[in-house]
Amino acid sequence: MIHIIPCMKFTIHSGKTYWEVRHIMEAEIAVQDGLFHYSPAEAEFFGEVEESAFKVVHRLPPFVRDSFRPVILGQIRKRGSGAAVDIRMRLSMEVLIFCVIWFGMSGLYFLVCFLTLLIGHLDGWQEIVSAAVFFFFGQLLVRAGFYIPAKRAKRRLEELFGEASDGEAV
Repeated sequence: MIHIIPCMKFTIHSGKTYWEVRHIMEAEIAVQDGLFHYSPAEAEFFGEVEESAFKVVHRLPPFVRDSFRPVILGQIRKRGSGAAVDIRMRLSMEVLIFCVIWFGMSGLYFLVCFLTLLIGHLDGWQEIVSAAVFFFFGQLLVRAGFYIPAKRAKRRLEELFGEASDGEAV
């Protein structure tokens, strides 16, 4: 199913224990307090880790702004001798509200233009096309801005939590 607002859900099954997964996540997170980050400089994410959950965003280089980068919500649960990490990625709340307004207004404009075309105004084709272009430009912008960093973050989380594939003992 295609969502108008992009999101991503997946589960990583890990051979590592629940506590190992939690400690790995704690080691990779820079805790943000206002404008400052408190953690190792090589931390790839900033956010918070709780007992069995975490909420993080991918850390960007200094002076880089990416409004569409995903907010990563994770739930760690025990699974046999290992752990399973349920991940859900979504847009930040500010961007989500902006997208709902953008897509709602362009969809409403498209509907109004379509209805005026049905009533008999034959000049409505240009407005219908402009509303559709406005909607699809927004979709392209939001999807590219969200899914490119989301796939990068997914690969990194799979590297952190997944089984060692190069023959290392786990």
